[in-house]
Amino acid sequence: MPEWRGPDGTLTNAALGFLNFLSRLIPDRKPSQLFVAMDADWRPQFRVDVLPSYKSHRVAGPDDPPDPVEPQIVIIRELLDAFGITTVAAADHEAEDVIATLVDRLGGPAEIVTGDRDLYALVSDVQRVQVLYTLRGVSDLAKVDQAWVHNKYGIPGDRYYDYAVLRGDPSDGLPGVHGIGEKTASFLVAKYGSLDAILAATDLSATIRAKLRADAEYLIAARKVVRMARDAPVTGGDGTLPKAPARPNELARLAERYALTAAVKRLTEALAA
Repeated sequence: MPEWRGPDGTLTNAALGFLNFLSRLIPDRKPSQLFVAMDADWRPQFRVDVLPSYKSHRVAGPDDPPDPVEPQIVIIRELLDAFGITTVAAADHEAEDVIATLVDRLGGPAEIVTGDRDLYALVSDVQRVQVLYTLRGVSDLAKVDQAWVHNKYGIPGDRYYDYAVLRGDPSDGLPGVHGIGEKTASFLVAKYGSLDAILAATDLSATIRAKLRADAEYLIAARKVVRMARDAPVTGGDGTLPKAPARPNELARLAERYALTAAVKRLTEALAA
């Protein structure tokens, strides 16, 4: 997205994109409740303690340029608060932990809108939980349920977690089991049904068994790191979707300050509709 700035030069393109996304998502999906989950800690210490490589490559160095998006998270929260749209977070936890906890707490049905494939681990036909994975904004959302996971990865639809631990995720600093890529991880999970069953299997090839044994410490750590908390201390509102901005004067001030008047108007109209 091209740069978008407020009158004082503050970069606001991420806030603009998020408001526009909500303006299309809400009329399209017509949610009865809406929660915007936030990271209270994007690299929680309890995960780093278990696996020091977790997201270590994302830690900014002294010579790295500042993150252009991080300051805009504050702007987005200001705007959502003025709208009266619920934001939720949990101390010392990531947004995915917040979402997993809410899914269990609310009991479904639920739609999780995300660009993070880790959330595929939450899809459930029983709870009627699906992920709307962002391919190209709201115009192209993959509707991920258990059948979709099975068709995409060739594994039982509720076993993405086991697959992810084996395969790893370099973007999160999770190397996976060395020598076991996507195809082998898919084959193993499809054949044995779970990571526990794989580790307990007596008919594994000597090669696979050796790879699992060599990375036994990683497997123990990764299973703790990849698993989302289901009891995070979530705080925030009740998800009630406002029909009109909760604090219209404050919203107007923010819209002018950040040059987001048109985007705020679009979301206001979407809420009213």
